[in-house]
Amino acid sequence: MLLDLKSSSLPALAVWEALSCVPASEILISFALWWMLYLGSKLALRNFPVYVSWDAVTQYKARGLVPSTVFLLLIVPSSIWAIAYDDELKHMRVTGKTELSNSIIAVAAGYFMYDSLIVFWHLKHDGVAYLVHGVLCMFTYLIAVMYQVYQFYGPVFLLFESTTLFVNARWLLYELKMTSTSLYFYNGLALLLSWIFVRLVFGYTYSYFFWMDTLDAHSKKNLDFFIILWYTTANIGLNFLNTIWFFKILRGALRALRGKKA
Repeated sequence: MLLDLKSSSLPALAVWEALSCVPASEILISFALWWMLYLGSKLALRNFPVYVSWDAVTQYKARGLVPSTVFLLLIVPSSIWAIAYDDELKHMRVTGKTELSNSIIAVAAGYFMYDSLIVFWHLKHDGVAYLVHGVLCMFTYLIAVMYQVYQFYGPVFLLFESTTLFVNARWLLYELKMTSTSLYFYNGLALLLSWIFVRLVFGYTYSYFFWMDTLDAHSKKNLDFFIILWYTTANIGLNFLNTIWFFKILRGALRALRGKKA
């Protein structure tokens, strides 16, 4: 049984209390499967001599590429389908929900639970920014499942994951010492352009729509105040991170461009 939005509240974001009302099996299954994929990748990658030659930190990051890439290959096409063909989501962007959107968001919640935990364990190597990103995404998608809200915007912002393909490829090419190749250069260019158009142009455009829909829902008292507070805060935080990371990517792309010309 799901929470009744009109009669429920989220004081201090009491997520664990709300979990008792959630069909948590999909989230927990997702969380477990991403962990299994991460642990299984350790066994599979041992078959590659280059992986064995890397130090422990590089091996850890290589293992992380496996669930990260599988997640984006699964979630991006599913999200595109939901946005394009789920009419209920189109017409009820704040409170609309379907079986597909619920499943997409549950899978995403499980993934970001896994991601947040593993980044926390390796905080020294991944950094605070990645932990903040993981935690913001985790609670954003958990609340979307528990309170059946923003299930149109869930798939919309999951399209950001499409840029991760180029991030992962860039890391791998760097570790394989292929930074002087055309493949590395063009992948970096694709990363820069996809980041601009997907995370910045598309992201800020739909953030505007998100804010307009949220203000409308607030005026009609369709959403609990704490839900609105969380989502607006998360939107600001994630857009800030995307902008900061863009400038880091831009610096890397400019270095690669100078190297190519040389």
